[in-house]
Amino acid sequence: MRTLPPRTSINQRILRRVARQGRGWAFTPHDFADLGDPRGIGMALTRLVRDGRIRRVARGLYDCPHPHPVLGRTGATADAVVAAVARGRHLRLLPSPQVAANQLGLTTQVPARMIYQTDGAPARVLLGKSQIVFRRSTGRSLALAGRASGLVAQALRDAGNGGVTQETIQHLHRRLDAAAKKQLVADMALVPAWMRPIFLQITQDHV
Repeated sequence: MRTLPPRTSINQRILRRVARQGRGWAFTPHDFADLGDPRGIGMALTRLVRDGRIRRVARGLYDCPHPHPVLGRTGATADAVVAAVARGRHLRLLPSPQVAANQLGLTTQVPARMIYQTDGAPARVLLGKSQIVFRRSTGRSLALAGRASGLVAQALRDAGNGGVTQETIQHLHRRLDAAAKKQLVADMALVPAWMRPIFLQITQDHV
């Protein structure tokens, strides 16, 4: 009688998915919901943490550190952690002006406190020397959450009305793809009046 091969353990299936996502990925139990019931997923993640295969970054949040020739063992980036929290909790997020400016390459300075407005519960995550803060917000302030136009608007707030240079406009014009520029035009009515001419300049072929 032919013997059926043993079914791959849930631990192995989790590790395979983590490996497929590549280095620097952060994840929550939600990312493995299709592999079993929540209790089984939670137990498997606990076993993998205990065995040193993955690391618990915060409650319900994990990554898989890897060796770096200079930095030693490194794990998920702050952006990957934020993305994992947003996926796991089905959140809309809008970064603070300082975070948006950094994400768009307008500054190399990474804020020590990375603040995000969200429609979910307030939370804080410590990641090395950085702190990721989720602040609950409602209404119009989140209308552009998750959109390129929201990211640009926040970055312009960091510069301030009257502080946006032509160099900044040219940088954003080069940085954004056609789909993002289309969003800027579509969402122009949702940003302050002083930003609208800047949005238009960013989307023009010649700036």
